[in-house]
Amino acid sequence: MTGVGVIGTGYWGKNHVRTYSELVLEGVLDHVLICDINEKRAKELGSAFNIEYLTNYRELIDDPDIDAVSIVTPSPTHYQLAKEFMEAGKDVLVEKPMTMNIDEAKDLVRISEETGQILMVGHIFRHHPAVKELKHRINVGELGTIRLISSNRLSFGAPRSDMGVIYALGIHEVDMFCYLLNMDYPKSILADTRCTLQPGIEETAMISMDFGNATAYAFESWLMPASGKQRDLIVVGSEKVAKIDYLKPQELQMFDIRIAERDFDGKTSFSVENEGSYTIPIPYAEPLKEELHNFIDCIRSRENPLSDGIIGMRAVEMAEAALKSAAIKRSVEF
Repeated sequence: MTGVGVIGTGYWGKNHVRTYSELVLEGVLDHVLICDINEKRAKELGSAFNIEYLTNYRELIDDPDIDAVSIVTPSPTHYQLAKEFMEAGKDVLVEKPMTMNIDEAKDLVRISEETGQILMVGHIFRHHPAVKELKHRINVGELGTIRLISSNRLSFGAPRSDMGVIYALGIHEVDMFCYLLNMDYPKSILADTRCTLQPGIEETAMISMDFGNATAYAFESWLMPASGKQRDLIVVGSEKVAKIDYLKPQELQMFDIRIAERDFDGKTSFSVENEGSYTIPIPYAEPLKEELHNFIDCIRSRENPLSDGIIGMRAVEMAEAALKSAAIKRSVEF
């Protein structure tokens, strides 16, 4: 028997509840409970999915039938909740950002190691089907040496009041770049931000990460109305180029194009070799469902999650470094 509690029923918490309820129907999970201090919202969601609800999270701590929790609450509450549940012997999936500072993130990793509890962080794009396919093709050398990565995470909407785009959006990119390149950290991060609407809350950021042979760039903004919601990733290798539209998990675009080098009398000349492009179809899988399935598997097997606490901690550390870089107007070394 495996039971999971979902703490927080806001926009993303509702998605956790919906997905866990599907996993219950599929026999992957035995039961789920909802917890939110807003009783009206918890009751409505519980009625919609025929799930019991609570308003006091400590009842989940005391419930012997609850093995783990998804913490989908405001980010400043992540540390205390994750700490309490792990110390009480419950496994934890905490949404990104794992915490709002590196000291708290390090402490959660310590508690996980001391208690033996699973600590997973919601870096959902590691579970994206197109990313998995791209990761495999990079690992087997199909793209050659990775030279450049570029990602855009753009939309037009009211900015948040609790955090800027680096913690809200850019934390995905700093994690994804390291994941694709099989590196824990870049050599350095350089960031530029703009806070035009609220002091100290950046709504636009440009992040550059130096990985030695490769450089990765991320553009994050809530103030880009021209292209609608844009979520893309381009990886340029010495042999091929790949592109992912995160909003289309069923496909990976490949471009058989490269810069060819030739030597003429001791001088190097360059030319473009373009053999066309093609789209690789990928069986549909919802990234959140893949993520929660991985969490349930780890609860039972005690194996390490694809996005464990150390990965979440590193992402927080890199986000902090990006904010520091923007403040001091120079790169931060690792």
